[in-house]
Amino acid sequence: MTPVRPVQYDTLADQTGQEAPTGIWSAEYLAECLGEVDPSSTAIICVGNELRGDDGAGPAVARALLLARHWYVYDAGLAPESFLMKIATTKPDLVVVVDTLHLGAAAGAVELVAPESLSGGGPSTHGPAPTVFLQALRMLHRCRCVVLGIQPDSMEFGRGLSTPVSAAVQRIVEAFGILAQDSAPDGAEPGTA
Repeated sequence: MTPVRPVQYDTLADQTGQEAPTGIWSAEYLAECLGEVDPSSTAIICVGNELRGDDGAGPAVARALLLARHWYVYDAGLAPESFLMKIATTKPDLVVVVDTLHLGAAAGAVELVAPESLSGGGPSTHGPAPTVFLQALRMLHRCRCVVLGIQPDSMEFGRGLSTPVSAAVQRIVEAFGILAQDSAPDGAEPGTA
């Protein structure tokens, strides 16, 4: 498996001065890493299989963000390619793919990964890397794309999310909440998909 190189990451050592595993461990820092994001021009594509333990992290993020109604969210399950035309039609400036990836980090680690750093089949936990989907999307609509990878703990069939991955899901949802609050001058909501 090709190692994944994160775009940016922090460590608890950066935040506290103590040694800790790599990854983005706070919602605030994740929001900072994503930068200025406009909910009305951002598509969040959540990928995963809820029947395979931590691979259900993407759908869990989608459910939470759909309730918030600030973002264009696509619960893509195992077939993000099925949403290509719908996403391209909204003409987002930014596409964020949320997926579990084998990052070689502690369970629950979140890393912001450039699609270009995923090669071949990539580290995806359930099929081709998100890059295949993103390449097809870029052929239909040019936009900036990033992958939010979550390190799984268990991919065992029939299990729910592990505690570390549940915490990662919450961190991601909180980060998007921070970004929505920071970018909504009048509280307008773009809707969801």
